[in-house]
Order: sequence, then C-alpha cells, then structure tokens
Amino acid sequence: MDDWLRRYSGQNRRGNTAATWVIADQDYRVAAYATLSMTAIDHSAAPARLRKAAPDPVPALLIGRLAVDETATGLGVGTAMVRHLLATAVELNLSAACKAVVVTALHETARQWWLKLGFQPFADETGLELYLLTADIQQTLG
Repeated sequence: MDDWLRRYSGQNRRGNTAATWVIADQDYRVAAYATLSMTAIDHSAAPARLRKAAPDPVPALLIGRLAVDETATGLGVGTAMVRHLLATAVELNLSAACKAVVVTALHETARQWWLKLGFQPFADETGLELYLLTADIQQTLG
C-alpha cells in the first residue's frame, strides 16, 4: 500500500481518476490514506435497495483504497478516515447524484469491519463487494 501511495496517487489525481485523502501525524508521516473516485453500478448487478428509483447505471462513489499505517492500527484512524469520506459523499450528493458509496474489502476481516460501519453486501452474503446508501450515511455517522 505504501508503494501505491508513492508511485500512483499523484498520477491518479493528475489523470482525474482518483483523489487521495491523507491523515498525517505531527511529523507529517502518513498515518492513513484513502482514495475516492466516481463509479457506476449496472442495474443487473445492484441489489433492489440500490437500484430503487435509480437510473441505469446507478451513480456511486468508490472508496478504492484504504490503508492505515501499522503504528496507527487500532487507534480509530481508519474509522475517522471513513467518517470523513462518508461526509464527503453526503456533500457531493448535494451537487451531483451519488446514490451509494461502494467498496471492495481486501479480505474477510476487512469485510467484517466495513459491515460494522453499516455497509451491506451486494448479491452474495459472503462477497467482498459492499455498499452503503447515501440516504443511510447520516445513521452511520450517528
């Protein structure tokens, strides 16, 4: 994940394909980062709640990468980053449609973490692809 941040985050931003958000400590060391980009979900792949009253394809915001430095693991930095990204999705939805936020968990442990944050699986209950409706974000943010 460190290599990606050094090598590709700038390229993605300059190419308008993904924006990288960073949380750094007081010494400017990266504690966490995440990427956001626009995406769309085909109606045929979307759960009923996601495609209800939505165009085809369904507009969404993709959290493409989320990484937390080992020294910051367990401190809530990842959760704080996701809270910021979800607030950004709500703000974005005011000016451009964003029906949901989507993510692909890297593994089952990450999947369980996303589920605790309110994300729901797509069609497969054990799959790593998850979504959270923009309308449900306020509830998740508490």
